[in-house]
Amino acid sequence: MKINAFEEKIKKNLAAFGISLEQGLRLGVAVSGGADSVSLLSALVSILKPAGLPIFVINVNHNIRGEAESAGDSFFVRDLCGKLREQGAELYFTLEEIEKGQITGLSEKRGGGIEEAARYCRYQIFEDFIRENKLDYLCLAHNQNDNLETILMRFLQGAFTENYGIAPCRGKYIRPLLNVERTEIEEYLKAEGLAWRTDSTNFDDSYLRNNIRLNLIPLLDDKFEGWKTGLLKGLEKARLDGEIIEDFLEKRIELLDKKLLKSSSDSFEYSISASDFSKEAASVQIRFLSKMISLAGGESLGRIPFSFLKEVCAAVKSGNSLSKIYKNVYISFKNKALKVKKFTKIQTDFVFSAIIEEEGLYAFHFGELELEKNADSGFSLFFYDEGVKKLISGSVLLPLCVRSYLFDDKVLCADGEMKNVSDVFSSWHVPESERGKIPLIQQLSGENQRIICILGQVFGFDNWIVK
Repeated sequence: MKINAFEEKIKKNLAAFGISLEQGLRLGVAVSGGADSVSLLSALVSILKPAGLPIFVINVNHNIRGEAESAGDSFFVRDLCGKLREQGAELYFTLEEIEKGQITGLSEKRGGGIEEAARYCRYQIFEDFIRENKLDYLCLAHNQNDNLETILMRFLQGAFTENYGIAPCRGKYIRPLLNVERTEIEEYLKAEGLAWRTDSTNFDDSYLRNNIRLNLIPLLDDKFEGWKTGLLKGLEKARLDGEIIEDFLEKRIELLDKKLLKSSSDSFEYSISASDFSKEAASVQIRFLSKMISLAGGESLGRIPFSFLKEVCAAVKSGNSLSKIYKNVYISFKNKALKVKKFTKIQTDFVFSAIIEEEGLYAFHFGELELEKNADSGFSLFFYDEGVKKLISGSVLLPLCVRSYLFDDKVLCADGEMKNVSDVFSSWHVPESERGKIPLIQQLSGENQRIICILGQVFGFDNWIVK
C-alpha cells in the first residue's frame, strides 16, 4: 500500500516522537468523528496496516449535546471502524459513554466550566483506556489551527508564557497532527472520499475558543499577513525559556513544599510563614499560592485571576492582614502566617449585603469600591482592579446596595428588555455554587430600584453595566 504526502507527514511525525513501526507497538487513537480525528485514523491505518500493527480506537460520548447528535457521532465512528476492518485493518473499537448530567454536576463542583469538566472526564477515561489496553501511546488529533487558537486564548487569559500552546508530546499522549493545517486535513479527506461529523457547538461563539476561531482569526488572516508564522516562532522561544523557568520553579517550590504545614488530614488547611514565603521571587510566590489554593480545593480550580493572586502576595509583603474568598477556598494572612483553607459549608450560604449612603471608599471581600460626587449632583462609581482605579459608572444616585445574587433578580438589557441575572451567569458559564459571590450593585433611589451593575470582573468576567 502506497501512502500519500499527508500520510508520509504523519509517519515522519511519529518517527520524530521516537516511535518505530516494530512488532509489539500498541498505538491508540481518540476519534470523535470530526475531520481531524477521522484523518488521523485513516492515516494511521495506512501507516500501520503494512507493518501488521493493531490500532486501538476510543470514542467518548460526553452526553452534553442532544442525544441524536452525540450518539450519532459515536455510531459514525463505530461504522467507520467497521469499514476499515473490512479493508483489512486490525482495529479494536471502544465506546465510553458518560452518564447524562455528570459533566454538568462535575462542572459545578470543580468551578471550571463545562468544557473543563468534559476534558477532565475524558482524560480520566483515556488513562483507563491506556492502562487496560497496555498502550505505548495514545494519539490525539489536535492540529496546527488548534494550537494557534490555544496560544491566543491563553495569551488573552493572561497565562504564564511557559503554559502557552499545546505540547506535541506529554507522557503517553502524542499529537501527530500538530504541525498540520486544517486545510491540509480537509483536502486529504476529500481526496480519500472520507466523510466526517461537525459538532454544532463549534459555532457558539460564547465559548472563548470558538470566539477566537470564528471572529479573531479571520480578522488576523485578513489584516496581518504572516501572523501564524510569527506566533509559532514566539511559542518556540517561549518553550525554550519555559524549560528554564519550570526547572527553577520546580526546585524552589519543592523547598517551599517542605515548609508547608497541613493542619489535619480532614480540614484541607495549609499554611506557611510569611518569612519563608517572602524570601521567594514574585513569580515563585504567585505560582506557589496558586498551588496552595488548588491543594485546599481538592482539585484543579481552573483559571485563578492574576489580580487576585497579586493582591494576596502584596498583603504578605506589606504585612497587612487580609481575608479573601476564591471559589470554595478561604485565604487569610494574619499573625505572620499565610493560610489557605477549604470551605466546609456549601457556597449557597455565602450571602452579603451592604448599603452605601455617602461618598467614600468602601472595602468588601471582593475588593474596594469608591463613590465620588460629580458636578451634576450625581456620583461616579469606581472599582479598584489590581490597585488601578477603574470607572464603572459616571452617573449613579445614592443610596446603593451592594449585595449577592437573589434567584428572581433581573437586569436591563441594551434593547430595553429585562433579563434574568441567572441567564447572564449561565452565559458566563458560572456554576450555581459560585453565583452568590459575584456582586450586584443596586440603585435604591427611584421606583424601580434597578440593578445597575453585575460586577463580573472580580471573577474574571466582563461587567454587565446598565447605561
